[in-house]
This record gives sequence, C-alpha cells and structure tokens, in this order.
Amino acid sequence: MPFTVITLKRVPQALRGDLTKWMQEITTGVYIGNFNTKVREKLWKRVRDNVKDGEATISFAYRNELGYQFDTHNTGFSNIDMDGIPLVFIPNVGTDEHKEVKYGFSNAAKFRNARRYASSPKKNLTSKDFVIVDIETDGLDNEKNVIIEVGAIKSVSGVLSEFQSLVNYEGTLPKHIVSLTGITTDMLKKDGSDIVVVLKDFVDFLGDLDIIGYNIGFDIDFINIALLKSGLENLNNKRYDLMRFVKNEKLFLENYKLQTVIKEYGVGDKVPHRALEDAKMIYKLAMKVNKFRDLYSLV
Repeated sequence: MPFTVITLKRVPQALRGDLTKWMQEITTGVYIGNFNTKVREKLWKRVRDNVKDGEATISFAYRNELGYQFDTHNTGFSNIDMDGIPLVFIPNVGTDEHKEVKYGFSNAAKFRNARRYASSPKKNLTSKDFVIVDIETDGLDNEKNVIIEVGAIKSVSGVLSEFQSLVNYEGTLPKHIVSLTGITTDMLKKDGSDIVVVLKDFVDFLGDLDIIGYNIGFDIDFINIALLKSGLENLNNKRYDLMRFVKNEKLFLENYKLQTVIKEYGVGDKVPHRALEDAKMIYKLAMKVNKFRDLYSLV
C-alpha cells in the first residue's frame, strides 16, 4: 500500500480530526499514513471539500520515474506533467500590485527542458508513420514458450495496411490458450507457416517504422528471441509502449490491464486475444490517447 503524506494550513479543526482516524499527525499540520489508493482518493476528496480557505497538499508513492506523485489545493502552486515527471508550476508574481501577473515554470523546470531539448534530436512533426504490433503465444515465458500468431497494423500517411499470420506448431496447444484465443492446434498445423517465414515477412512489413504496442516489451522480447533462434537480426526499431502514455493520462485507474483501459477509453468491452484484432483495438486506443497523438502530430 502506498505511503501518503498530507499537509494542512488554516483548515477547520473537524477536518484535522477526520484525518487522524486514518493518519498520524507527526507535527502540526503534517499527517502520514499507509493505505490503499481507494482510501487515499476518498480522503483527499474530503480534504478538498472541507478545507475552505485553507491550504492542502498530498504526496504519495507512485510508479513513475521519480517514484512519487503529488497534488495541491489552494496553495497557488500546481502539478504539471513533463513526460511522466511531476513538476511544480509556480506563479511568477511581481511585487507591484499594479503590474500584470505573469506565470511561468520554475528555474528547475526550465533547466530540465533546456537539457532535454538540447540532448534530443528534433522530432519530425509531420511524421505519422508507425506500426501497431501484437502477438499471441502458448505461454508467458519467452524462454520456454513460443509465438503462435503475429498481427500488425501499419499507418503510413494515415493509410492503414494489415499483417497477420499463424505459426506452425509442434505438439498440442494448452487448453487454456485454446479457450483464451480460440486458436486450435489444428488451425496452426493446417494454416500456420514456418516461424522463419513468418518472421521474415513480418520484418519486411515493419521496415524501419516505429513499433507501438500495449505492454510492448512482452511482444518485443518474444519476437527477438524467436529471431535469434531463427538466425535473424534483432529488431532495432524505435518502440513506444502505449501503456506508459495511458498511465500518465489516467492516473487513478484500478489497474492498467488492456481490458480495463479499453473500457475506460470507450474503444471496446473485451480483448479478442487474436493478434490482428488486438492490434486493431490498440490502434483505436492509440487514437484516443492524447500524448500519443501529440507525439505523432495526429490531427
């Protein structure tokens, strides 16, 4: 359960009393506690609803590059997201009350931006080309299990093309895989192609385009191991995990399984667990994720 810190200034005594039911006050106005996300969200809502003219901040453990996240209420400062890094937006207010109020980033934020842009090549803002990739496997261990289907959707200047292939399979598919995917051993033996042929065709379909997927590391690891076993070169394409964009955009989902996320974004009710159909669904999801659209300048 994530560790949480709430600080209060000039708030009603009743609110302080409410917090002590869940948290320990270690010094005046500073409360610490350890509880689940649901409790934290309800407590923070109660704080915001009852703080009146006072000030409140909340900090808690979070899965991002810094390991924490925060929020503020009535403090004059606010949380902004810079590529997954939470930064403080500080109003730059002059001493002359007649001067126009100006706002800007803190010096630390400006320094970080300057360093990031100086060290990164400029992106081609007109680029809209990428490939959505998904695979199906007979298990989760990329050392022991194998790929049984590959699917992909390629977008080049907004024009979509598809790739799909079953993979010839030795032995009998586990029953839970048949139940999950609808793919049978007979289908693979009848319609599946040799893995080397599938991989060569797939790599040719990819070209040098960026690879997009949901939890794409799983797919890439399986594909690269299969390429290695087939005597072929690993994929060196730039890849982006759509899950990371979703986590930055939807901070408080119960979980980030694809099934949960597609419902949140309204792109489907159930993951098909077929490679091409999953790739199509991930494409629809990508079109609704703002930071992904910004990255590829999609309008």
